[in-house]
Amino acid sequence: MSWTLHRVDDRLIHGQVVVAWGGRLRPARIWVVDDASAADPWERELLGTVAPDVIVHVVTVAEAAAQYAAEAAAPGGAFLLVRDLKTALALVEAGATVPGFTLGGLHYAPGRDKVNEYIYLGAEDRRAARALMTRGVTLQVQDVPATRPQPLAVLDPAAAVP
Repeated sequence: MSWTLHRVDDRLIHGQVVVAWGGRLRPARIWVVDDASAADPWERELLGTVAPDVIVHVVTVAEAAAQYAAEAAAPGGAFLLVRDLKTALALVEAGATVPGFTLGGLHYAPGRDKVNEYIYLGAEDRRAARALMTRGVTLQVQDVPATRPQPLAVLDPAAAVP
């Protein structure tokens, strides 16, 4: 069973992940893939406490890629969370065979354009999105399980593969 959600969200673990997605999919484990968080003991500890009754692994891209296949075969469900499309691409380039990502929250920052209420993309985001789609990775926009997923390429043709 294992991987039940691959999510791109700049907030990593938060209420939508724990309550909405967690309540629906009941993961046994959450893998936070973020080099900066993995390098910070305080942040690793904090992230490890925010999902009650779930094992939280905070790892680097390299560690996640190395353990991706083993987790795919593990019993119970697991979530994989990355902060941005650049990290998602790095994970795939490192060898993780991720079939697709759900884009749940990429919020406003200078240089980013609004795609919908919770997705804002800049040029670097769009380059990473195109590179992922070129590799066959699907990108769906969906904040919570109750909303309908929409292909990123439909919402933002500039992110689509030409």
